[in-house]
Amino acid sequence: MQKTKTKNKEPKKIKRIRWAKTGYQEGPVIVFFVGIHGNEPAGIHAVDHVAQQLSGHEINGSAYAITGNIEAVKLGVRFLDTDLNRLWERFNTNQDFSIRKAENRPVEYVESLEIKKAIDHIIEKHSGSASEFIFIDLHTTSSQSCAFILLNDTLPNRNLAREFPVPQILGIEENIKGTLLSYINNLGFKAIGFEAGAHRAIESVERCQAFIWLVLHRLGLHRLTEKKVLLNEDILRNSNGVPDTYYEVIHHKIVEDPKKFEMISGFKNFNQVEKETPLAYENDQLIKAPVSGRIFMPLYQKVGHDGFLIVREVPQFWLTLSGVLRQSFFHDLLKYLPGVSKLSDNSFEVDTNTARFLVKDIFHLLGYRVTQKDENTLICYRR
Repeated sequence: MQKTKTKNKEPKKIKRIRWAKTGYQEGPVIVFFVGIHGNEPAGIHAVDHVAQQLSGHEINGSAYAITGNIEAVKLGVRFLDTDLNRLWERFNTNQDFSIRKAENRPVEYVESLEIKKAIDHIIEKHSGSASEFIFIDLHTTSSQSCAFILLNDTLPNRNLAREFPVPQILGIEENIKGTLLSYINNLGFKAIGFEAGAHRAIESVERCQAFIWLVLHRLGLHRLTEKKVLLNEDILRNSNGVPDTYYEVIHHKIVEDPKKFEMISGFKNFNQVEKETPLAYENDQLIKAPVSGRIFMPLYQKVGHDGFLIVREVPQFWLTLSGVLRQSFFHDLLKYLPGVSKLSDNSFEVDTNTARFLVKDIFHLLGYRVTQKDENTLICYRR
């Protein structure tokens, strides 16, 4: 069958689309998001560099770059009114910004509508011809770090993320809510986040570029030589002894007022910490690690409400078992467990007074997102 090419040009009215490279309709469509936080320029520099390098080359599919918080990028700040990467679960709820008066809506709400418009445009344009859609959000962190991937824990996301030699953080949506990745996953598409390192480090730009090239190669849009594949993989690999495996979050320190929170200096992503290790000060009170594990995303900026997380490795046996169970009949048996009641075809409510043991473990095994409704109630949504 003869492959069909698409026109390599986007309508000017879709201003969110930073650039587009279109080739054969039947190939995959990859969308890179950059600048969702305005103080994270590495992804922007990386996608623009790759676009220049791709000029004149045919690709098997289509690639797009969408700019996130344009106004914040101009000023070099994380956000203006509210975090653009924390509002994507508000749509169609009583917290939806659309129900506010126009003058009370945050700048980021308008930005999100334009991003949604760009996403819808791309999906509509390629629907019925593209082999698949993949969305990737490029970020950096406020602390020194190796590269790593964040993903909502679905099997398709796992399979995509394991193509890259970096640590993988599973189920991040249970701790960091309202992300663009969760919104994309709820549309039914693969979506992962790539964190390249510190905001202003040159290595972060280099890692973003290496990651983008490997994405294009692994998904078949632009083939690299074996030498270039190995070179880009070496750029991504960390040299600090952090195992290239899956991790899960076991503690999340939420900060009420980031101006009154101060992380003790010197912590880097994936540093091992023991229980009772001094980590930070909040309202002049010392905060110690409640559990042993690896420190993750320590907050070294005065914006944001995620003080730090602690993660631990997920055993391979657990990962293999979950892959088997998620495709089994066990979902039909959940409603018979003590304290579990069915809310819909894809969600359950759990009374933790009755169901006291391994509730999260069981639902995580079967691919459910577990959220706290109140002190004694969990809501579990199938991802």
